Amino acid sequence: MVREADGQLHANEYPHLHRLNPHTPTTPWCMRLADEHGTFRLLCFDFDAKADEPETAQDDCDALSTLLATHNVPHLICESSTSGGRHIWIAPRGGLSAIATAALATAARAHYRSLDHGMLLNAREGAARPPLSPHRNGSHSTVLRGTIDSLLDANAEPAALAAVTVALENAAPRAHTEQSGPSGPTNNHRPHRKLTSWGEAHMATVRGGSNPSWTGFMCLLAAATAGWSTRDIEHAARTAPGMEHYRTKNTGRGARRPRAAHEAAERLNRQWAKAQDIATFRQGLPPTTRIQDLSQLDSIITTTEALLQRLHASPGRWGRTEAAVSQRSVLLALTYLSMHTGKEIIGASIRDLALLAGIGRTTANTALKALTTDGWIETIRTADGPNAREFRLTPDFSTPSDKDRSQPFKNPRPPGQLFSNRTVILSKLTHLLTDGRHDVFTRAGHGHTAGRIYAELRDRPDPITVDGAAELLGVDRRTATTALSRLRHSRLVIKRGGGWIRSVRDLRDAAARKLGILGTLAARARRYSEEREVWAWWLAEYDTMTSSPRERPKRPHVSARPIFRDTGSGERNWPRYPRSADGRGNHREAREYVNAGYLNPDSRWQLGDVA
Repeated sequence: MVREADGQLHANEYPHLHRLNPHTPTTPWCMRLADEHGTFRLLCFDFDAKADEPETAQDDCDALSTLLATHNVPHLICESSTSGGRHIWIAPRGGLSAIATAALATAARAHYRSLDHGMLLNAREGAARPPLSPHRNGSHSTVLRGTIDSLLDANAEPAALAAVTVALENAAPRAHTEQSGPSGPTNNHRPHRKLTSWGEAHMATVRGGSNPSWTGFMCLLAAATAGWSTRDIEHAARTAPGMEHYRTKNTGRGARRPRAAHEAAERLNRQWAKAQDIATFRQGLPPTTRIQDLSQLDSIITTTEALLQRLHASPGRWGRTEAAVSQRSVLLALTYLSMHTGKEIIGASIRDLALLAGIGRTTANTALKALTTDGWIETIRTADGPNAREFRLTPDFSTPSDKDRSQPFKNPRPPGQLFSNRTVILSKLTHLLTDGRHDVFTRAGHGHTAGRIYAELRDRPDPITVDGAAELLGVDRRTATTALSRLRHSRLVIKRGGGWIRSVRDLRDAAARKLGILGTLAARARRYSEEREVWAWWLAEYDTMTSSPRERPKRPHVSARPIFRDTGSGERNWPRYPRSADGRGNHREAREYVNAGYLNPDSRWQLGDVA
């Protein structure tokens, strides 16, 4: 590392080379993991201790260590610094190829949320601080379990590491939570309120399974999806076996001890808010389907990886104007839908994309036109009645490895690796969209640029400076300063060293309430739902108008209140559409009926007359 002009170590960068000699460097150092041939001589699994979730790194580290011990893989566990991060070091006998290392790293990242696996995907520059080396905060890497001899002797068998990869891929959490099984044995516990089958399984996992922090969050996500209240989840945190993470904490030495009451309550409330955000985000998503064509999934993943690289390589294209920021959000929403459904061609309405991106429908429509003009997406089919427009990400910016073949072979990556990659990418897209999708980051609040900084800070263990934020977002220093200043004013970021990190507490609701804009996105979602209801009602009316008189059903007036909701799979029966004096459809009156809830049987006792 290189000291700044003030003599301090601010940037977490290692630009200078230091030849091996009897004298150690005067600043912290790291060492490359692979040799000049791209063979990994050392593997380092870096579990970052985030400010709001330091114990997740410890739980993830213990879970991977247990799996490695099961497969007789010698390894060394270090506490990377006083921040609480963990390193697991492995020295493969004879080295491990870059392909095998990438497969192992991706499978591990699909399991463990705190794992930073980028160094294991970069055979050229991937590096890490070795055991016992100094940290820039003044502490050192400390050995917790294992011996240095396991690295010096390089006695980890590649076959055993391959078996670990297979085990991780077979048991990896799926891209859709409803397909994820528990991480350990379950008992006969039954929640006091109804949950889905996958939610009940996670709630019944004995002592949180092999990874209590992950199991605990899955319980919260299942409860948020089922519509539980805060009081319900507080009761479950005291009684459900799967929520062990909110009763006890990892000591960092392979054991657990009870939490203090205030600490447990704060942690539960913080993660409950995150689970509710994700559950709300997933409400409007299309249903999951079983993927049959792995070649198509491989193509989608390749295109998405190339797209994310392009977004990272050219930040100025996506951050210099408000329109560019909206285009990036819409492009990420389309990419998410493609990965979620496993289909190259996806149908999405403008309102759905607007809600996913946290912007208005007119802004989303303008962004779609710009993305189409610039060649990032293409329209496969235009909107037709109740059918939304269909899009496809343009694959031109992704160059397959077999481009030079006249007839490329359709050999997708192995299924385990494909689904692990899909899980990792979907997790990244989910956090990018949900963290910046909040009332406080709307145009009336701090703006989308501030939302982007807030979202990007999730995966950064080190503080970000003003210059770093400007480079990351592709904006000038003044814009980055303004965005960080707004975040600081609302206490969404806090000062740490020479930069900024996310606040431990999620204060976005409090900031939006103070600005008077809390509920903006919820109100927008209700408004779009009412617009869809009116549109569906008019389409049903049009079908009735164009049918023969004999085929027209008897329809009551809208004021004749239904006494139950028709939940069958057949076509919905609509009341007569309101008409004006000249016999034309009165869309304004129809909207008033929908807004007042006249078509909703659940609100029949609370409604008054429509003016």
